[in-house]
Amino acid sequence: MFIELPAAMRVEYLLYPETLAKLNESGIEERVRQLKESDEGLHFIGGFVYGTEIFNAVQDLKARGFYKGVPEDFRKTYFTTLNAMVRKPEEFKWTVQRPTGALTEPCDLEDMLLFTGELASLVLSPEELWDFAKFGFPSASAFITSVGAFILRESRDVKSTHEGYTWTRKGEDGSEIITEVTGDMNADLRVFQTDIAPYPTLDPFGNAIGMRPEMDADKHFVAAYHSNEGTLLSAVMKYIEQLGIKVDFYEDKAKKLIAWGRSLGQGGGSCAEHFGGCDQDARMFFFGFIHPIPVLNDANATDQHSPCWLTTTEQGAYGVYIAHNGDLVVSYQNSKTIKKPEKIINARFPPDDAHHLVKGLIYQSAKGLGRTSAKQLLDILAYRFSPQFEEDQARYIKP
Repeated sequence: MFIELPAAMRVEYLLYPETLAKLNESGIEERVRQLKESDEGLHFIGGFVYGTEIFNAVQDLKARGFYKGVPEDFRKTYFTTLNAMVRKPEEFKWTVQRPTGALTEPCDLEDMLLFTGELASLVLSPEELWDFAKFGFPSASAFITSVGAFILRESRDVKSTHEGYTWTRKGEDGSEIITEVTGDMNADLRVFQTDIAPYPTLDPFGNAIGMRPEMDADKHFVAAYHSNEGTLLSAVMKYIEQLGIKVDFYEDKAKKLIAWGRSLGQGGGSCAEHFGGCDQDARMFFFGFIHPIPVLNDANATDQHSPCWLTTTEQGAYGVYIAHNGDLVVSYQNSKTIKKPEKIINARFPPDDAHHLVKGLIYQSAKGLGRTSAKQLLDILAYRFSPQFEEDQARYIKP
């Protein structure tokens, strides 16, 4: 018997390339597209899920004959697990095999909407729902869960007004990180990093599956406050110069990069900074430029203080450091942690990311996603490569 449970909500699922290919080749993707374009449509699926919703979904599917075709060798395991799961979903786990070891993720009630087959039934008939082999999937649970997750994703496929500059890199550790430089609803700087690598995964039924729920281990972010774009830009340039990293825009003194930034124009209008008149003198962003960025040891620790900080709305700030392996890293610290040598890494940028991060900040500002104007950042770049910069820096360096 199903019982009422507290609400739960899964944020997102990662569908692996192999699964997306199967959905395309089997025609499922086309069915979902047709559903979206039909009069019935595919409305946004999301929000909190309650235990009664799971109960009602199972009852409805049963009444419509969707459970008649459950494979006999899976039937007992399926219904036994489903009943136990709705009572205590957190006791059932997704298992993700990462290079550093296996990680588990407890189920929640939104996962169960996938497991029941309710979402998959939007594009599959009662006879098809359990015919996983016909559609190229290895198991019934992998099939209905993957189809449901794809439908869920497509229902949320709405371009965000805060869509920023993104790039993807693959790491030697098997990770595949997509980074986005954007802003939140208040136009405060946000940098999101998500690991989308297709790590081997087992669903809660113990079957291999080509997807996984987005986990805390997959996500890192920087949530800075107000106009921190210029500060981060100067920090990235200090990093480039301190390590002697080769980037194209240093070859022509940023002329092409500045021209590209100007071609983007200036969007926005959600705050005063987008209308102009709020820019600072570019020299303000280079007062600490003569000081090196501290290098962390292999335990991510240092006793040196960073000259580069990004402010936040909380009682703390993000310090900028260079990791032991040469990556640029950002670490949030407050009054309780700032004196500790060990630094928690909130975002990481290998040397090859440096030019992307600079372009990302320009793009974010030009599109009005932050509170810094594109002109401000382009002025900072122009000043850095001007004769005046060398003269000014010479004043700060003692003979």
